[in-house]
Amino acid sequence: MSDSLAIETHDLTRAFGPRVAVDRLELRVPRGMVYGFLGPNGAGKTTTIRLLLGLLRPSAGRVVIHGEPLTEKAARRLKSRRSAG
Repeated sequence: MSDSLAIETHDLTRAFGPRVAVDRLELRVPRGMVYGFLGPNGAGKTTTIRLLLGLLRPSAGRVVIHGEPLTEKAARRLKSRRSAG
């Protein structure tokens, strides 16, 4: 884990039954950078964002936000910040 990264994922996977929407995603977004999600319908863009926000639980792997593993507690903090703004 690096302090210079805003977002990182390690083998992030999400399956809905037999269908795998996100398959072992390795993502590194440095602090201060802007990234976009591009891809065809069904590529897993929305699922990935929901995983990064803690709105969905991964089937496997993990998410790290600003050097802190995304736990249920951290996901609740993200949700409360969103509703407070």
